[in-house]
Amino acid sequence: MIEVRHAGAKGFGVFAKALIPRGSRLLAESSLISIDNHKPSILRAARQLTSRDHQKLLALSPNPVKRRSILSNLEAALLSLPRVERHAVNLNTLNIFRNNNFGLSDDAGTRAVFETVARINHSCVPNSQGNFHTGIGQFVVHALRPIPCGDEITISYLDDQLAGGEARREHLEEGYGFTCACSLCGGGSSITAKSESRRADLQRDLGVFAEAKAARDGQTAVTDADADVELVMMNTLIAAYEAEGLAGRELATIYLAAADLAAKLGDSTMAQSLARRGLQLELDAVGVDSPHYIASAAAAQSLVSDDI
Repeated sequence: MIEVRHAGAKGFGVFAKALIPRGSRLLAESSLISIDNHKPSILRAARQLTSRDHQKLLALSPNPVKRRSILSNLEAALLSLPRVERHAVNLNTLNIFRNNNFGLSDDAGTRAVFETVARINHSCVPNSQGNFHTGIGQFVVHALRPIPCGDEITISYLDDQLAGGEARREHLEEGYGFTCACSLCGGGSSITAKSESRRADLQRDLGVFAEAKAARDGQTAVTDADADVELVMMNTLIAAYEAEGLAGRELATIYLAAADLAAKLGDSTMAQSLARRGLQLELDAVGVDSPHYIASAAAAQSLVSDDI
């Protein structure tokens, strides 16, 4: 279904070997190396790898600026080692981990490197999404839309999917060491201008909404009129995601929250429509066996008349 090969100036990338339907699980991968709050030593974890797995780790990109440094104290300690060769190898290992690790968002603070996932490059409008599947203990990647044969598989490295161009560039250059040339960033002035205008309008609307909400907090009970305004804002946010061609769990969460609010306001038709769309997006992003999807489906059960 997928293959790793050269991706020009980006180094390696992951590509579709055939047409991939929306919602397909592209891979499910166990970690190559991991650390957590109880076992924080990257070098100790690396020393415990088999020779084969250690070579796999060293084959990954060691770009020292692609990931924000979480290792400055370790690096400082290494600089005091008398054996330069060993110190160079260790620094390379640290940079590779920093460059390629993912936080698993668990209570133990686990950060891990996955060999194939580490090869998946960024796009501001990605065609896939990765999530850690706690049910199987693997990192899974799913197609968010149909991916033609030969197209590169991409995920987003951004924290804010609807950030403007300047904020995206700053995040990617400072945290990952590259200038993005995806379809949005390098797609032409008209495409970029429309997107920037839409995102700026949304940020303004969100700011006005947040200020009004903050002014009301603690003063009066939430009224149906307040809830109506919030639902309108949610639908505005949904429309922006859809217009930008963005999908995934973030959008699914907004749809499901809007569905719940619509139900509380007595609009069962809107609630069902929003819930069904949200569940479909969640299903595409994580798979039917994901604890995330199972929990969302259970929570939205009263809002939908039949299964997705």
